[in-house]
Amino acid sequence: MDIDPAGCNALTCTPSSLLVPQTRVIGSSGPAPARIANDQQSIDVVVQRPPADDCPQNYRIQAYLTPLRGEAGRVADVDLRPTRVSNDWANTALQVTLPDPGVYLVIGDIDTNICAIIDYGGGTNLWTEVRLIHVQSGAVELAPRISAQHQFRAAPETRFQHCSHGPTSLSGLVTVTAAQGSKTVRVQAILHGGGSGDGIDDATLQTSYFQGDRSYLTYVKIAD
Repeated sequence: MDIDPAGCNALTCTPSSLLVPQTRVIGSSGPAPARIANDQQSIDVVVQRPPADDCPQNYRIQAYLTPLRGEAGRVADVDLRPTRVSNDWANTALQVTLPDPGVYLVIGDIDTNICAIIDYGGGTNLWTEVRLIHVQSGAVELAPRISAQHQFRAAPETRFQHCSHGPTSLSGLVTVTAAQGSKTVRVQAILHGGGSGDGIDDATLQTSYFQGDRSYLTYVKIAD
């Protein structure tokens, strides 16, 4: 019997009979190699082998995308009291870099506070806001969200001190274009005052902070 000598021909002639080697699929199950313990994008492959006596041998191969992801948190606090007067947003050290073009879900768990003493018959009308900006351009990526609020009025015979905390969810979709390549986004915060005395009426503002030690920023890429 003549057998085509081409290198791609798997058919061989043995002393007993013709032989065609069986092809078996070999793959990894779980996270792709070298991508298990980092934040890189990968394809997770699962190979389901058939029983050894099945004919034909049908292998089922499934692939899952493990997206780009990252987190930042526990940064320095920022004193927000000057922003009530200047009306300028304060930069914080809480930021992440979105590494590739695409759409990202960015989730912030942000905390701010306001502490004040209200004198007899006095009152406060103070609140903080947080937002997410594009560091390179200054453009607002996620619009301001109200965080802590300090709004009290004391009776004429009452004087008290009170602190308000404002754990805030700052989340939404952020797009990185092909022209941008990557994008660094940062949390900003500000303290506002409204009404008589810019929010302080016979009261003393003690502290107001962006609390970096209790704030986090996380991203996950969800689309190219």
